[in-house]
Amino acid sequence: MLDLAAMQEEAFNIVKGQAGPCGITCGTCVLGNGTIAETAAKTKSYIAGYGIKEWAPMAPGGAEINWAETEKTLEWMTKYANCQGCEKGGGPPDCVIRSCANDRGYPLCSQCSELDGCNKFDWLGGYAATRKQTLSDNHGKTKEGYIADALKSQ
Repeated sequence: MLDLAAMQEEAFNIVKGQAGPCGITCGTCVLGNGTIAETAAKTKSYIAGYGIKEWAPMAPGGAEINWAETEKTLEWMTKYANCQGCEKGGGPPDCVIRSCANDRGYPLCSQCSELDGCNKFDWLGGYAATRKQTLSDNHGKTKEGYIADALKSQ
């Protein structure tokens, strides 16, 4: 049986001191802190422990579920649905936010005078405005201070 608490603690320890230039603090992100991987492992365990795939065909739509694929998906998520953080090679490899911040020498985009009008956050969809506002609200903070405050408010 997996030690889920140890798994999540290990994931958190890898990312706890990291934040992407976009302001996402890795320790509060469900991909970075191990929450998604832990949830997938728990779900897989619950399916087996409660015999869900055996009784599912008796419930509406249950006969159409491909349980082998479901198990394969959850196993994959348990192993790989995590992020090492931008500083350790995680995150989207082609992240335009990270590339721009690195090119300009900014650990956080809150240091950039062009943040308000920046369109590099657009790929984040509805989350873009939140990220930019959080960065703007924390203008002038060191990356370490920014991360500490984010973890405190978690």
